[in-house]
Amino acid sequence: MAARRKTMQEATVREEVLNVALADVLSERELVSIPETIVQATRQRGRKLPDVTIGDLWGVRIVIEGRVEENTGVRTTVFRDAKKRVTEGLAPICLAVLYPPELRQVGSLAKLNQALTRARLTVRVISEGSDGDWFETTVDGMTDVLRRSYELLVSEDVVSGSVVEIENAIDAASAILTSSKATPSRLRIHLGIPEETLGSKKSKKGVDEEEE
Repeated sequence: MAARRKTMQEATVREEVLNVALADVLSERELVSIPETIVQATRQRGRKLPDVTIGDLWGVRIVIEGRVEENTGVRTTVFRDAKKRVTEGLAPICLAVLYPPELRQVGSLAKLNQALTRARLTVRVISEGSDGDWFETTVDGMTDVLRRSYELLVSEDVVSGSVVEIENAIDAASAILTSSKATPSRLRIHLGIPEETLGSKKSKKGVDEEEE
C-alpha cells in the first residue's frame, strides 16, 4: 500500500512542470523560446524549477503563469498573479493558463506534451495595454491569440515611440527658434503682421495725449 501511494505521488505533475511543458509545445510551433536549462531541469529529478516560466515571444519577454483548475478560486488567483507580473515590469505579456486536473497524472514529459496538444485549456492574455478575457481553447488556438497580442503590443510601442519622437522634435525646434534674435521679425513676415516702429509708437502716444 505504501509503495502504491509513493508511485501515485511521483506521478503527480507539478504546476511548474506544466508551465515549462506548455512553453515547450509552443516552441515547437516556433512561437515561444525558453532557456534550454529550464527544459533540462524538467527532465531531471531533484532540480528546482523557477516559480514562473519566462520565455521569448519574437523578441518580447513573456511569462507563463499556470495553475491546475482544482477549485473555483484558482481563476481569480492566477489572474491576480499574472497581472502582477506585468504591472511589476517582469514582462509586457503574461499568459495565464488554467490546466485540467487530469494533466497532473501524465507519466512522462513526452506524454505530457502530447496531452497538452490535445487538451482544452482556459487561457487569458494580459499585456501592458489590455487585461484580456478568459476563453477556452487548444494550444493551436492559443498561438493565434498570442500572435494578435504581440502585434497589438508592437503597434502600441511604435505609436508611443512616434509620439515621443514628435515631442522631442517640437522641443528642439522651439529651442532653436527662441535662441535666434531674428525669429520675431521672420515670424511677423510669415504671419503677415506689420512691424510696429518706435516712431509710430511715439506718434500714437502723442495722439492719445491730445485726445485726452
